[in-house]
Amino acid sequence: MAAVITQARARVAGWAEELVALVERLGVTLVDLFRLLRDRRPEGRAAFARAFEQYGLDSLPVVGLIAFTGGVVLTLLGLKELGKVGVEGVAPRLVGIVLREIAPLIAGVALAGRVASSVAAETALGRVPVAPRLLALLLVGPLLVAYAGAFAVAGSVVYAVVSLDRPGWLHLAEVWSGFNLRNAVASLVKGAGFGFVVGFAGAWHGLRKGGAGDVGARVRAAVVSAVIAVGVTEILVIFVFKWIRF
Repeated sequence: MAAVITQARARVAGWAEELVALVERLGVTLVDLFRLLRDRRPEGRAAFARAFEQYGLDSLPVVGLIAFTGGVVLTLLGLKELGKVGVEGVAPRLVGIVLREIAPLIAGVALAGRVASSVAAETALGRVPVAPRLLALLLVGPLLVAYAGAFAVAGSVVYAVVSLDRPGWLHLAEVWSGFNLRNAVASLVKGAGFGFVVGFAGAWHGLRKGGAGDVGARVRAAVVSAVIAVGVTEILVIFVFKWIRF
């Protein structure tokens, strides 16, 4: 029993130490971000531009393909299943409601898989500056969310036109009725949050102590942490916007 208690205490102490280190790293990162915003040197701008292209522009094909496919599949399932109960008339609006929630997650998970691993590997091997990457991801996140939403809606419209012979403009109008300004703002906030937590997860694991031989393990841990962080951020933003009225 004494050995179990000792082991439990050691584990709790380890968790507490990890939490303190995490808070310290977060504070340092926020300070670095603030300094970067005030920095007028060309090196900082160049690092930001490279990160924006690497994490934003290079992610467009993957995010677009996943979002388009998601729009097609959700429309297929939605119209098919709702048609069985005779309410196919409301199906496009319901598809729009689902798409507005799924599109940010598509962008977030794509960022977690592609970007967290990259940031972790870069920071582990090269000790590159983190702030320009996080600033780029804060901007890339909302843009990718909007991009994913557009492609998801496009996939829904294409399926409706090709497979159901529905007028594209009519289906688009019905799907679009499931969106509103509040949801759009929430989605963009989610995107910014996803970008930050994904970049921070990658940097956190990349900068942890360890040799070059454990880079692979740190990269895998960064991806897992980023996916979890995306899910937590999604839930937090949902609850925050339930409390905010505008």
